[in-house]
Amino acid sequence: MNRGFFYVLLIVFCVHVHAKIPNASDPLPEPEQLKQRVIATERASAAERERYSCYVQEQLDKLRADGGLEHRQSKASESFYVNGQQIDHLLKKDGKLLSASAEKKEQDRVAKEIKKYSDPKQVRKAEEESEKEFEMVLRALRYTNGRREWRNGRSTVVYELSGDPSFHPHSLQERFVKALVGRIWIDEKSGEVVELHVRTDRDVKIAGGLFANVHKGFEFHLLQERQPDGVWITNLVEGTGNARAALFFHPRFRFKETTTNCRLYSVNATTGSMKLKDAQ
Repeated sequence: MNRGFFYVLLIVFCVHVHAKIPNASDPLPEPEQLKQRVIATERASAAERERYSCYVQEQLDKLRADGGLEHRQSKASESFYVNGQQIDHLLKKDGKLLSASAEKKEQDRVAKEIKKYSDPKQVRKAEEESEKEFEMVLRALRYTNGRREWRNGRSTVVYELSGDPSFHPHSLQERFVKALVGRIWIDEKSGEVVELHVRTDRDVKIAGGLFANVHKGFEFHLLQERQPDGVWITNLVEGTGNARAALFFHPRFRFKETTTNCRLYSVNATTGSMKLKDAQ
């Protein structure tokens, strides 16, 4: 599962964060300003999340035509950030701890990733790729029917999402994003995405469906949780759908990723070691 691409679905650019608590009668932020605000907030949040290490569980289910479970794959990892870039250290696969040799290979891979993203050039390259995806999402989606809700005592603005008719997609990712409809909830004070729930309202085809087809009804749901120090961390990503590649029909699938047990850590960029910090 391409988590990096799914996460850019919640990136949309912001200007200034208002410190006052809004009243229900206050005008809603303009959609374009709100889009800009979310991207700006996401960039700042990447540095804040770097203080955390979390336990991540991923599950991918292959389903039968009747919706019953045919096959399940699962992974458990320790996830952390280096210079804003997420790195996952695999701990378990299908419920089993890695063998000694597999763990050694995984430690070596993680050390290489830490070294890679300790290089400012590599970080900038990754950031530029993400920014291109951000910009594409900005152009492909529009916000309508805004309103204000309250969640956990915090003002949250809600908008309907749909493909922008003026956007002309070319790549599969662009066609996929334009085919999305749903809602986005944004914390008004921080500019953080609280929840994103979207689905495709039509089939997304490659070469007229000859090579691949993501069918109508693919669903994606994301939740973020505010930590005691104000940092927002994604605690749930889930979805379901079905697709076809070439002449092979793939049954319905669903995926789920949960993030728990987040702790404050520091990462040594040279050795790759992680040190637990005292919680504030």
